[in-house]
Amino acid sequence: MRFVWWLVGLAVLAGGAYLYRPIADFGVETWLTIGITAATWSIVVFTSTVVDRIVAPNDGDSRGVFTALLSLAFASMGGVFVVAVHAQAAEKNWGTFGDFLGGVLNPVLTFLSFMALLFTIILQQREIHGAKEDGKVLQSQRHADRLSSERMQFENTFFQMVSIHNTIVNSIDVDRGPSKNPLRGRDCFKEFYDGMKATYDTDLSSDEMAKSLAAHDHIWKSYRNDLAHYYRYIYNIVRFINESDVDKTRYIRILRAQFSDFELVVMFYNGLIPLAAKSKEYVEYFSMLNNLPRELLFSPAHEKFYQPSAFDEKAPRQPLSFKDGAS
Repeated sequence: MRFVWWLVGLAVLAGGAYLYRPIADFGVETWLTIGITAATWSIVVFTSTVVDRIVAPNDGDSRGVFTALLSLAFASMGGVFVVAVHAQAAEKNWGTFGDFLGGVLNPVLTFLSFMALLFTIILQQREIHGAKEDGKVLQSQRHADRLSSERMQFENTFFQMVSIHNTIVNSIDVDRGPSKNPLRGRDCFKEFYDGMKATYDTDLSSDEMAKSLAAHDHIWKSYRNDLAHYYRYIYNIVRFINESDVDKTRYIRILRAQFSDFELVVMFYNGLIPLAAKSKEYVEYFSMLNNLPRELLFSPAHEKFYQPSAFDEKAPRQPLSFKDGAS
């Protein structure tokens, strides 16, 4: 918009000069008047832009602006001298020209002193700009160091939790009686699966959800202490990942890699009980069953008990319904 007003002003000036007298009749005085008026109008229109470039330069200092102003000033003074020399030479009045020269040189020297002050301002601006740039670099480095430290702290805690989880798994045991060796660790989950499957197969109910819950309840009554501890710790590992500002998918995949096939099946049916409602949402949100062999489910229809996102990272996922941490 400022540029448009500048063009309008120049157009008005040119039109007024043309109406004043024909261009062929213009003398030196007329051209100087037009030039000075045009320059004044340009300064008026673009003053705010020039001030912005001086006060808050984009490149760190105002050398470009001051160079342009100094060049314009010397060019204007040079033009005045040329015109004066021609005028005085025509009139042979060199004494007057000497007075004119002295009257012009004094303001020039004053102007140069003023420009020296401005150059001092430029140097100060460069120092300030350099200090700001150094401050930005230092701030960026501190931010990077803080992120690195936070990530290192997260990973230390995460892998320690995974290690504790494996300890919990290894502490699970199943006593199968005097005629058989006891089971320990992940081997127990095959026993849990077989017990659940046997209960499901003997249930004549037509309600698949009720049959599944009854099958899980069969092992829950016998091994509640071990399974409750196991489920709670998995829940807290997932919650810790969810609350941390990290690449959640990466660490969820590491956690998923800890689970055997039969652990995933037991986890699947555990998520159906009311007490595990939040765990089920985490399972769906983070695709915790991504590696689950579907053929191990008691029925293919059971897959519908969960959202597709529970089995596929690329499937659309619903946001968590509870405020358990950042998602």
